[in-house]
Amino acid sequence: MRQLQLVAHGEPSDVIELSTVPDPALGPEEVLISMEAAPLNPSDFVFVRGMYGVRPTFPSSVGAEGVGRVAKIGSKVDVALRGKRVLIIPTYEQGTWADQVVAPVRNLVPMSDEADPLQLAMIGINPVTAYLLLNRYVSLMPGDWIGQTAANAAMGQYIIALAKLAGVKTVNVVRREEAAEQVREWGGDRVVLQGGNLHKDIEEALDGEKLSLVLDTVGGAPVGELAKSLKPGGSVVVCGLQSGQFPAMPPREFIYRGLSGVLASTDSGSSIGYATRRAQRSKRFTRSWETS
Repeated sequence: MRQLQLVAHGEPSDVIELSTVPDPALGPEEVLISMEAAPLNPSDFVFVRGMYGVRPTFPSSVGAEGVGRVAKIGSKVDVALRGKRVLIIPTYEQGTWADQVVAPVRNLVPMSDEADPLQLAMIGINPVTAYLLLNRYVSLMPGDWIGQTAANAAMGQYIIALAKLAGVKTVNVVRREEAAEQVREWGGDRVVLQGGNLHKDIEEALDGEKLSLVLDTVGGAPVGELAKSLKPGGSVVVCGLQSGQFPAMPPREFIYRGLSGVLASTDSGSSIGYATRRAQRSKRFTRSWETS
């Protein structure tokens, strides 16, 4: 079978190779999946560049999310699973960028035959990661405000949608006017263009309100500007470093406001089953900043 393999850490175009590998033998609790769809997620490229919490042995399969149909089953797998469409939970135990994938049955979630496989393939990371970000760190109430960077990204779209369902308001930082218009169409309550007066613009957008939670997937300076508008005891959660820069968080803000902060890994997100597993594993990949 054909499989994209990671041969070293580096830029994806330099270190990913298409290889033909022998069909693997199935363990008693494993299945062979014929892949229908496997998306590219930014966290995959963090993994490829060696910046992830998981370090593979080379050559390594690559790709976290995916959906496909069970083609073969191990001796201890329920025969009813044969032929079923399944979602692969993105634990990085198996790579999904391949014609076929072998996965333990514990990492599979049966899915509907009627649903769009392209949409199903993307459930594993962004949607439930967004849910966890909104529910794990702060007890948000209707009318509360949150702020986020990279609001026009897929994660930002999910955060806006889930926040709106909960009655939570969003301040959304983006870098381009076209992105700002997109975020408004999604229902973002306030949109701020990143510029030289970012903190002032955020304060004007909030019009006297304060943030209960700041979510950052970029790193660098913007998260610190949002943090200045947090209410006492508010939280900052950094769940990605798309800029490659560590979040620039003024220590004074933590000391003065008594803020809490968490640097969470981009730990490949969640499906319903994976949300529980991620919560159980998160202590391995989470560092809390010291607060007053």
